[in-house]
Amino acid sequence: MIIEARDIYKTYYLEGVEINALNGVSLKINGGEFVSIMGQSGSGKSTLMHIIGCLDKPTSGSVLIDGNDVSELSENELADLRLQKIGFVFQTFNLIPRASALKNVELPLIYAGIKATERRERAIQALKSVGLGDRLYNRPSQLSGGQQQRVAIARALINNPGVILADEPTGNLDSKSGAEIMRILNSLHQQGRTVILVTHEAEIAEHANRLIRIFDGRIIEDRPVNKDKPTIEDRPAKKDRQSREDGPTRKGKRREVQE
Repeated sequence: MIIEARDIYKTYYLEGVEINALNGVSLKINGGEFVSIMGQSGSGKSTLMHIIGCLDKPTSGSVLIDGNDVSELSENELADLRLQKIGFVFQTFNLIPRASALKNVELPLIYAGIKATERRERAIQALKSVGLGDRLYNRPSQLSGGQQQRVAIARALINNPGVILADEPTGNLDSKSGAEIMRILNSLHQQGRTVILVTHEAEIAEHANRLIRIFDGRIIEDRPVNKDKPTIEDRPAKKDRQSREDGPTRKGKRREVQE
């Protein structure tokens, strides 16, 4: 699925004040890309994600999906597009507190009109695919933040979408849980899905193959990612390896001095 934004502007009005969230943004994301959109808070990155994900409409400009202008679609057609082709992962997980992991993951299938037996089977497989086969009946309050985000990813995958939009997916997680989420997103990309990651963290953005930097509602950089640079996954590991390698050597040197 090819997503293209053409000269996107988005203006909000807050208590009579005009706020320009996006100022003429144009980009094209091809099927199978892993793209990170990076910027500080208020830069317009989440607004851009909502627009290319068909959750919001631009003030002006157009969004094309596979060459079709989504502004020409009805609300029902947009809902079907989101349900079938785009999976969403948010910083705050957006899980139903009183529902089990299994029921949370089944929810999109209910909207899609899938029968109960098939819903259950597909939801179980989706949870197993993110390592939560033993947490099917746990509610969100009984899960860690990383586990809740994995439930959200399983829910995003349940309709087998071609595109995953992840808005600050590691923002509420510790570094270990964040690294696990990034491993899952990397795996989804390797399976052929398009992954669009919104983040303000450089180490998270470097997981992608392409980095788009946005500032004050404008794209100021669009470049390939240098894969030789350490990411959130391998920096702690490299430090641990180095301390294990250096430890005995340093002790040995101290013994030699004492002798």
